[in-house]
Amino acid sequence: MLLSLPVVTKYLAATQEIYPPLNNNAAQQFSAQAIVVLGGGIRKPAPEYLQKVTLKNRTLARVRYAALLARQAHLPLLVGGGKILKKDLPAEAEVMTAVLSNEFNQKVRWQESNSRNTTENARCTHRILSKNGVQRIILVTHALHMRRAVEQFELQGFAVMPAPTVFLSRTGSLDLFSFLPSATALEHSSLVIHEIMGRVWYKLRY
Repeated sequence: MLLSLPVVTKYLAATQEIYPPLNNNAAQQFSAQAIVVLGGGIRKPAPEYLQKVTLKNRTLARVRYAALLARQAHLPLLVGGGKILKKDLPAEAEVMTAVLSNEFNQKVRWQESNSRNTTENARCTHRILSKNGVQRIILVTHALHMRRAVEQFELQGFAVMPAPTVFLSRTGSLDLFSFLPSATALEHSSLVIHEIMGRVWYKLRY
C-alpha cells in the first residue's frame, strides 16, 4: 500500500537520485571530451514503424537529452547498448544511432554494441574511448540509474560529469494527490527498488 503513494515514491527515489540536473557552467569548466549515452531497451518490430525495431521510451528520453547536449557542447557522441536476449534483432547502439541521425540530426562517432548491462557498458566504452584519448565524459542516463552508472564508469578510470534525465524525485510539489494510491507511483516504486537491489548486486559481484 505504501509503495503506491506518490509521496513515498518521491522519498525512495531521492535516495538514489543523488545527482542534480546538469549545470551548464559546471559542464564547461569540466572540459568534457565526449558525451556517453546509455541504452534503456528497444521495442520489438513495431507496426507503426513498418515492422522496424525502434527505441523504448526510456532510451528515447536519454537519446533526446543527449542530442540536446551534443548541440550545445559540440561534443562527439558515443551510444552504448548491445543485444540482451533477441540475437536476431539489431544491437541497441545501432538503433540509437539511427534515431539520433534520422530524427535528431546528430551524428554518432562511436557505437558500443557488445554490452549487456551497466558494468559491461563501462568496460566496453573504456576500451573504445581510451584508444581515442578520451577520459573525461558527460554521462547521460536516467536520474534513478545515474548513481550506479557513475560508480561503474569511475571504476574504469573515467572522470564523469553526470547528466541525469527523467527525475522521479523532482516531479512537482506535494499536494493531496501525493497521499493517494496510484498505479504510476507503484510502478515507479518498483523501479526504485530494482535500482537499489541492482546496486547491492553490483557491489557483491563487481
